[in-house]
Amino acid sequence: MENQIFSFGRFTAYLKKYFSENRSIRLQLIILAGVFGALMSISGGSINFFNLSAAMFIFAIVLASSFSAFFNTKANKIKFMLTPVSQLEKFMAMVVHLYVVVPIMFAVVLFIAQYVAILVTALFTLSMPQFTMPYAGVEINKELLCPYLISYFSATAFYLMGAMIFTRHAFLKTTGLSMLLGFIISMLVAITGTLQLVNLAAMERLQQLPDTDFGVYQNVGYVISVIMIILFLFIGYMRMCEMETNETKK
Repeated sequence: MENQIFSFGRFTAYLKKYFSENRSIRLQLIILAGVFGALMSISGGSINFFNLSAAMFIFAIVLASSFSAFFNTKANKIKFMLTPVSQLEKFMAMVVHLYVVVPIMFAVVLFIAQYVAILVTALFTLSMPQFTMPYAGVEINKELLCPYLISYFSATAFYLMGAMIFTRHAFLKTTGLSMLLGFIISMLVAITGTLQLVNLAAMERLQQLPDTDFGVYQNVGYVISVIMIILFLFIGYMRMCEMETNETKK
């Protein structure tokens, strides 16, 4: 008897169906390749980590918010519900799209954009294209890579949760919610007096701590971030299940 909650074969078939029907992915690839190709040709064939990570970050959170389209009209809700896969498989498809497909898509874009930049540069300088190894023009800051990945996973999970909560104007409402939460946390920090930890004297004391102590604090921060990611995804999943359950009762 086939598992009603999760079946790898059924999930794989659903992913193939989803990507074959979502033709906008191809257009996004073309646009991103053109933009990065132009940026790399202007900057001498390279692109720094900040520009790359910022573009991927913004693209991912906007994409996460766009999943609210599955629920913003009754017709979309019914179509989404009638898809013969479980709720878990539907939600996992969104997560895979954000955490696997988007990074792969950006890798493909950078691969293409590098050669586009080389060709454009050769065209304007009237010289032979100087092809290099793939990703030779991409600068990766290893020190910022781990914090960026944590931020990326946290933000996309938060905006995916927002897409399940706000079925209309999800991006704007989720951004407003994040700003409100940030304000509340800042006020709590100020009220409890721990705001003093960020003054110059405190920062100097922090810099004087042994590397092992700083590493412990950093690891604790990563653990808290992972817990928050799981919490955001869990809330988003439960909200999606609630919407489908309420629709079936009507």
